[in-house]
Formats: sequence, C-alpha cells, structure tokens
Amino acid sequence: MGWFNKTKPMDDQSKPPLRSSRKQCWESRDGFFQCLDKISVVNALESKHEDAIQKSCKTEEGKFEEDCATSWIKYFKEKRVVDYKREKFMQEMESKNGQQIDLSGMIRK
Repeated sequence: MGWFNKTKPMDDQSKPPLRSSRKQCWESRDGFFQCLDKISVVNALESKHEDAIQKSCKTEEGKFEEDCATSWIKYFKEKRVVDYKREKFMQEMESKNGQQIDLSGMIRK
C-alpha cells in the first residue's frame, strides 16, 4: 500500500535538486552533525548509538532526513566518519613532525 515506501520528491533523480533545496539540506545536515558533536557520536550509522541519537538528536535527525534525498543522507553520514578519520590521521602525523608532500604537479602518463 505504500506505507513503508518513503519516497521523497528530492529522491527523483530525473530532476536535479534546486539550489534552495540543497542549501536547506546542508543546513539541516550541519544542525544534526552539531548535535552529534555534543553527544560525542562520530558514526551515526552504528547501531550502538541509536538510543543516544534518539534521545538527544531526534528533532535534528528528523529535519535532516526530511530535507535531504535518501542517498545524500547515507553519503553525508559515511563522509562524516571518513573526514573524522582523515583529520585524526593528519593530527597524528603533525604531532610526529610529518610533512605533507604536494603531488599536484605530478602527471601520470
């Protein structure tokens, strides 16, 4: 009957999202992620955090899920974890006096 089918207008990939809807999605994402930061949750996809997220960030998560395409929600949650791990790695390398190497000038033939 469609009770379990939560298709949203922004899930229609035949139409590109409007700038205003992308902006609203990003703002909702940022609000949700700020709430996750307050409760020290990095990976919102881990089931062990479900209760804490529901208790503290239910409103922000609902807005995020309402304002963003379904594929974007998963992407942003996964990207948050990747960005966090990259930042931790960079901090660790800096603490060990590691230096970044600029490889932008290298051309592969």
